[in-house]
Amino acid sequence: MRYQMSTSLKLKPQPGLLLGYLFLCCLPAASAENQKLAPHTRIVTSREADLKTAEGIKQKLNPGEVVLITEKNQEWLWVPLLGGWVRETDVRIPGDLISYLDKAIQEKPIVERYQLRAIARQELKQYEAAIADIDAAIKLKPDNAHLYINRAGIRRLQQQNRAALDDLNHAIKLAPHSAHAYQLRGMLYLEDHQPKFAIDDFNRALKRNPKAVDSLNARGIAYLEQGKPDLALQDFDEAIKLNNFVSQVFGNRAGVWEEKQQYAAAIKDYQRAIELNPLSPIVHNDLAWLYATCQAPEFRNPKAAVLHAKQACELTQSQDANLLDTLATAYQANDQLELAIKTLDSAIQKAAPEGKSEMQEKLSKYRKMQDLAQDQQD
Repeated sequence: MRYQMSTSLKLKPQPGLLLGYLFLCCLPAASAENQKLAPHTRIVTSREADLKTAEGIKQKLNPGEVVLITEKNQEWLWVPLLGGWVRETDVRIPGDLISYLDKAIQEKPIVERYQLRAIARQELKQYEAAIADIDAAIKLKPDNAHLYINRAGIRRLQQQNRAALDDLNHAIKLAPHSAHAYQLRGMLYLEDHQPKFAIDDFNRALKRNPKAVDSLNARGIAYLEQGKPDLALQDFDEAIKLNNFVSQVFGNRAGVWEEKQQYAAAIKDYQRAIELNPLSPIVHNDLAWLYATCQAPEFRNPKAAVLHAKQACELTQSQDANLLDTLATAYQANDQLELAIKTLDSAIQKAAPEGKSEMQEKLSKYRKMQDLAQDQQD
């Protein structure tokens, strides 16, 4: 079970760059006309774009916010993590935004434009170019805390955690009431296996923003690292009450249910997590493992285990040794020993040195099972 934190950042640039246009009209209701889209990100470019539901405006979005899109209804796009619709003209695809900003920055190099381009470049994993944009913005506004938070987020993705921590400490000096700075610093501590410091920062973030689902989710993971599943469960429950469209939280709560041997609840949460994000290899893998190895026989489902394990491997181009190991385990549970041996052999080739011995022992076991089955046939 690999607990999930957000890897993308919800950056908070200055309002001021208006690239789209805001119109008021009736929001289309969900219907059979909704077009399902492959999940992809877009970046808000209109100042205070509306996020709407059938009941009206749910909240305002700021320029630079990154939103995941999964459906389209006429000119409206569905944002599942926020539970609402945003107008298509209020957002842009990262690549298109970069092209626009290249010209705009040549005409007028201002902080907001550098920051927006950095966000777009970050989404495309152009981290060095994104850092260069933030550096240019800092030269123009060296006392802007958000810029240091943004740079810390990019450095975290580059696994430059020491430099990211320095940026966040500086940002907190400039803006001691920034919930986002504390949340991101807490994530750095958590990734460095310092759960106590992480929880302290998540507490500070939640004091400033009690409805921050990311902070609740991350604090729940920190509690698990401390061996406190009940406190983790409370945080995941609260996060889901605030927003029941976040796949990561359902996947994490499912892991707690599984550890508590409440398998029906675990399966339900895994299925909900996959419904919200069918492209998550982690959740497909975790559900496959449960179906293949569950201690309670009534919850085992080897055929479903194979389907979910194959999906996890396909989503990672079969390059993750742990996911291949799960697929091999699912094949064995489904009485497909030949495929199990072939898949496990591939997993061993891709595994880190410290992970090979356990897989090799399992492979030896599978080969003995195959030999025994052959002898019985003879």
